[in-house]
Amino acid sequence: MEFSVLGAVGIRDGEVVLPSGPPQQQAALAVLALRCGHAVPLHELVSGVWGEAEPESAVTIVRTYAWRLRKLLTAAGGDPQVLARAGDGYRLAEDPLSVDAFRAEQLAAQAARARAAEEYEECAALLTEAVALWRGEPLAGVPGPFAERQRSRLAELRLALLEERFDVELLLGRHAHLVPELTAFIREQPLRERPYGFLMRALYAAGRQADALAVFGRAREVLSTELGLDPGPELRGLHERILARDPQLAPAPAPAASAPATPARPAQLPADTPDFSGRNEAVAELSRALTDPDRTALAVASVSGMGGIGKSTLALRVAHQVKGEFPDGQLYADLRGTGTDAADPGTILVSFLSALGVPRQEIPGSVEDRSRLFRTLLDDRRVLLLLDNARDAAQVRPLLPGAARCAVVVTSRARLVGVPSCAHVRLTEFSTQEALSLVRRIVGAARTDPEQEAALALVTACACLPLAVRIVATRLSSRPGWTVAHLVARLADERRRLAELRADDLAVAAAFELGYRQLTDRQALAFRSLASVAWPGIGLAAAAAALGLDEAEAEDLLEPLVDAALLESPAPGRYRYHDLVRDFARQLTPADENLAVERRLLDHLLAMAGEAFRWMVPGDPVHSTIAAGAVRPGGPRFADLAEARAWVITECDCAVHAVQLLVRRWEAAEPQALTTAADLLVALSSFGQDIPYAQMALAAEALAEAAALAGNHRAAGRAHFICGNAAIQETRLARARTHAELAARFCRQAGDRAILQQACNDLGVIAQFEQRYDDAAGFFDEALVLAREWGQRSGELITTLNAALARIRGRRAEEALPACEEALSALREMADQHGVAHALCVRGQALHELGRYPEALAGYRECLELCTTAGIPGQQAQVWYRYAETLRVMGEVEQALEAADRAVAYYRTVPGRDRDRGYALWTRARVSHSAGHREPALEQAREALEVFTRTALPEAAQVRALVDALADGGRSAPAA
Repeated sequence: MEFSVLGAVGIRDGEVVLPSGPPQQQAALAVLALRCGHAVPLHELVSGVWGEAEPESAVTIVRTYAWRLRKLLTAAGGDPQVLARAGDGYRLAEDPLSVDAFRAEQLAAQAARARAAEEYEECAALLTEAVALWRGEPLAGVPGPFAERQRSRLAELRLALLEERFDVELLLGRHAHLVPELTAFIREQPLRERPYGFLMRALYAAGRQADALAVFGRAREVLSTELGLDPGPELRGLHERILARDPQLAPAPAPAASAPATPARPAQLPADTPDFSGRNEAVAELSRALTDPDRTALAVASVSGMGGIGKSTLALRVAHQVKGEFPDGQLYADLRGTGTDAADPGTILVSFLSALGVPRQEIPGSVEDRSRLFRTLLDDRRVLLLLDNARDAAQVRPLLPGAARCAVVVTSRARLVGVPSCAHVRLTEFSTQEALSLVRRIVGAARTDPEQEAALALVTACACLPLAVRIVATRLSSRPGWTVAHLVARLADERRRLAELRADDLAVAAAFELGYRQLTDRQALAFRSLASVAWPGIGLAAAAAALGLDEAEAEDLLEPLVDAALLESPAPGRYRYHDLVRDFARQLTPADENLAVERRLLDHLLAMAGEAFRWMVPGDPVHSTIAAGAVRPGGPRFADLAEARAWVITECDCAVHAVQLLVRRWEAAEPQALTTAADLLVALSSFGQDIPYAQMALAAEALAEAAALAGNHRAAGRAHFICGNAAIQETRLARARTHAELAARFCRQAGDRAILQQACNDLGVIAQFEQRYDDAAGFFDEALVLAREWGQRSGELITTLNAALARIRGRRAEEALPACEEALSALREMADQHGVAHALCVRGQALHELGRYPEALAGYRECLELCTTAGIPGQQAQVWYRYAETLRVMGEVEQALEAADRAVAYYRTVPGRDRDRGYALWTRARVSHSAGHREPALEQAREALEVFTRTALPEAAQVRALVDALADGGRSAPAA
């Protein structure tokens, strides 16, 4: 889309002019266009359209205008968010250069730089192009005070640009052809004094001294009559110099900056990189596309990716590899699209046309005419173009040839959707091997090979970003006294890492800075704010909560960051930072800027996790203690358990990281934040088999220490409970006992009976694992009392089953079976699928111990079906080895082997379930022995013994007896 204000207000979509509506709607559009990229509050829109004479329905009218404009832009193929809500107002989310007034200002700035560099030809061309953007009175016919102010400003800008062009063309010696234009200009603007001087200089230089003096007389008369003033000192001084025939007023034309004679065949490609490494597939793909003999249209190959990813290096390698297919030459331009001073396509065309032999004075003034001439010249030639660092499609399109025999390579940070390409490569980081290969090529194998581990650590610290890898390799190469390990140590400090990634004019931070400078203030704030919390990534809902925005507003901020290659979007609605970009963002962030962001994210994660907990453990009273139940009107909702589980799996790492961030700065955070973090971990813990529980336990241990120091007994108790629970899963019983005892102590101090009940239950489980069945019964009894007092029915039932299991292991299965039946019935009524599966498993063990094998098998089969339906793989694997043992004693050895194999296969792929893996292997060994397979039985028994010995479980003695017997020939191997 292009927006016009330098004339009638309009919108252009390619060659199609869109209706901009009635005058007052045009006034609203003018405000939005001239504040493009910035939020315009509603009161400014109203004031801009009506001033103090606003009607009562002004707000409604403005919102109607915005709705119409959004509908118009969307119908033309634009993004629905191109006119986005921003606070109570609106923001035109377009590149400012899509507005002709901003393009004119950019051209004026470029012309000023060209004049300062004494590049007068280019300066004159830029000024001509800028003035050509006016198509009449600015904002013609648009009402309102805003339009009136801008009309005056833009009209003055045009006159100033015209005067500047007159001055430059006089420097170039174009006196004669300026006389008619200056005469017309003075007739139009008789009170501007400077043009009289231009006309006097032009006439005098053209040999018309009398006419020049007559112009002075006319100026004196007009100024005196209209303003009552005499000409100023500059004009009077010029008059005196003409009377004195000053020879310096008619100098020889100033020569334009001239290039060497235009070669018949331009060869502008910069040098290829001699130590180019990796990217083999990308080189091959792009080269094939550029040299395809069957193509019928211009071949455009594009490369995109973040700063420092190696786009230019790859493009140069490809260009040099295929340039032999383009005998008429190669053109190159750095479009500087990553910075704030992007190259003007018109200026680039001047350079290209000159290189192709067109004299400067014959180059047309407008971009369109230059582009047409460029296409004409290349129509029968085979020329390769490399357009590096493009900003957008609008910058590239005028530079494209039309001939199918030509080819173009374009690099940009975001993919240029508006430039059709026959091949596109989105570059990501080097693979580890590619990064190591580059280091080896630059530094030399003699230095890197003896330090292979350090070299791997080096490229890992660079996050395999090609620019960073090249910088560290270059630093090593220039410092022969440094070891690889020494540089790795220098990069270890994240706060100093970017400072270390600098060598001569290469700097990783500089590559990121270019993109960062193009962000709006709100985009820059979002970029900084999320850097610390979005690890390893973050979803849109979480990002919006952290930023304090709704999801639509957050997406409006984050998607431009993806376009600027400062953020990655690996999947719809998910975002992540490259490690070094994250370091860059953190350096820009004041120490206290992110406290509010982190707290908002914690609150959001807890609300979501609390809702997920409700699905995972329906009816569990612990839910009411998590963030006041994490239930509030309009709060998060999941459609079912599968959706809740998917959210937990996706966001668990981010949640654990949020807890770790809090722990690092807990003294600066709100006291309640520690409680929020502890509740978050408790809510997530119900999904133990789906999440990295050990990683969560590390965060919980740090949280427990911080909470104890802060005197927050509730948070400390809950954090220790998580640690103890994780240690039980890993069968680290001494550690589990320590944490469970601390959890119980802190929960008693805090009056946190819900978690105290679970801590007592865990102490019972630990005692049961250690075969201290009397102690286990005592802990379970206390847990039962607490569960009943708390009304924690699900906790009561699970504890009942645990107590039953202790009795089964203590050879009192006849006492356990009634409790199992009662718990199973209650859990069925509660529709607690996980609880029912657990009850079926425990009841099956009781029936097995009582010798009621067919009943045990039937219960196990029901449990297996339920686990398959409900997706409970951990419980299912446990039932498989219990099922195998019952089949074994019934003589169904072949079926028992299959069942035991299923259990062993599962536990080999799941870390942290050592005790169950040991039991599965022990069962498999007994089944193999019963089947007469002594050698496999011995191998499995030895593996089980290693597990039980390492975890210090009492079962090690029984398994050792089996190993000894099997090693002795298996004649006296025990049955169990």
